[in-house]
Amino acid sequence: MKRVWSATAVVGAAGLLVAVSLTVTEGLEYRGREEHGLEPVYAPDWVVVSTHLGLALFAVAAAVLAIAAIVAALRRRGHAVNARD
Repeated sequence: MKRVWSATAVVGAAGLLVAVSLTVTEGLEYRGREEHGLEPVYAPDWVVVSTHLGLALFAVAAAVLAIAAIVAALRRRGHAVNARD
């Protein structure tokens, strides 16, 4: 169970890091173009897809961690009930 927690946390953190870093980078580029009087352009497709994948990884990891926490709590509760018998 500890491996599930660790792996899921790493994947979720990586996904969030990718999404945040790409968003900040593209925001800075957008602002730089505006400051130079250039017409801002849309972010490249690979940036949009990577950002969405990063957010999706983070969301899935958060859901898996929530489920793992519930399962761990139920297992612990089951062991406590069995110990009383």
